[in-house]
Amino acid sequence: MKPVIEAKNLTKRYGDFTAVEGISFEVKKGEIFGFLGPNGAGKTTTVRMLSTLTSITEGEAYVNGYDVRREKKAVKKTIGVVQDVSNLYDELTVEENLRFLAKLYDAPVENVSKLIKDFNLPAKKKFGKLSSGYKRRTAIVAALIHEPPLLFLDEPTVALDVQSAKLVRSMIQLLNKEGKTIFLTTHNMAEAETLPHRIAIINRGKIVAIGKRNELRKLVGKGVKVRFRVEPLSNRLLRFLEPYSPKPDGDTLVVVVEDPDAFLDEFWRLKGELGFKVLHLSTELPSIEEVFLQLTESNEDRERPCACGGCPL
Repeated sequence: MKPVIEAKNLTKRYGDFTAVEGISFEVKKGEIFGFLGPNGAGKTTTVRMLSTLTSITEGEAYVNGYDVRREKKAVKKTIGVVQDVSNLYDELTVEENLRFLAKLYDAPVENVSKLIKDFNLPAKKKFGKLSSGYKRRTAIVAALIHEPPLLFLDEPTVALDVQSAKLVRSMIQLLNKEGKTIFLTTHNMAEAETLPHRIAIINRGKIVAIGKRNELRKLVGKGVKVRFRVEPLSNRLLRFLEPYSPKPDGDTLVVVVEDPDAFLDEFWRLKGELGFKVLHLSTELPSIEEVFLQLTESNEDRERPCACGGCPL
């Protein structure tokens, strides 16, 4: 199946500053693709290039089969874009904003009432009077007005309170279940742990890793944490644990092992031999936050000598 997004050596320069450098990746139909990186890493610039809002310096990009550089109008008809700053009008009501966009996209006016109902929006309230959570939800709905198969969501929960962020994440999952492909930029670790099917990590304008969560975890070589509590803790068991440098954590001990199967086989063999009681036993993979921090630890603020006064990264 042809990818929904295909980027080949995508590069963006602002004068002497390279915001995105030679990145390549594909996004499959029907997936939530997470684009994870620190502030200033190049996430927003990538979205702006793929959505035709910023020109491409070098490389190629195809969105829904259309060449981003040569078929901009066709690309725009097949995507919805939600940026961190909304382009909706404060003085218009939610319904008026959506009707205006429906007319702009030549979309069926029936879409407006359906979307307002489906996402429980206050139709008659002015956009400028909405809470930040409702503003973000309305912005996402606005991007759906012409029924695009692909959504670009750039930091959709940034600056939202906990409850509003949770509602937006639920909205994203619902849209994906309905068949939308979603390109999600974030530096929110809770989102990275739960929403994307695959994740690309970008750092200093370059993709440093890409894959499913468990594939990324294996890259950092941190091994698997084994947490346990046993009684009694005999000298024989301690000698077995010594090479793993066990560390106390509350009422449990934690070791990090490269081969959890081999470790647990020996652990259970010793239990049979020594007869100790296992009061707790669990294994923990490295979190996406741990992976992210290790892969982006060299990131530092990048200054942009940009003639326009500061193009967003």
